[in-house]
Amino acid sequence: MKNRITRSSTNRMLAGVCGGLGEYFGIDSTWIRLLFIFLTPLTYFLTILVYVVCVFSFPETRNIQETDFKKKYRRPKAPKKYY
Repeated sequence: MKNRITRSSTNRMLAGVCGGLGEYFGIDSTWIRLLFIFLTPLTYFLTILVYVVCVFSFPETRNIQETDFKKKYRRPKAPKKYY
C-alpha cells in the first residue's frame, strides 16, 4: 500500500495537518508548525488558506483497535433439540 498524506489523530494542535505532514516526511511536526507561522505574514496569509484546504482534502488517520465486542455481547445459541 502506498504511503499517503493524512491528518494525524494523535499529533495535533488544531486539525492535525502539520502532524500528518511531519509523519509523511519523517520530520518533527514542530518544524512544520514553525514554518507555517514564519511564512504566514510573508505570503499575505496565504498559508492559512492552504491549511484550510489541507484540512478538507487530507483524510484523517483512523486508529481502529480490534475489540471482542461481538464475542462478548453475542446472544447465546439455543441448544439443539434431538427428538
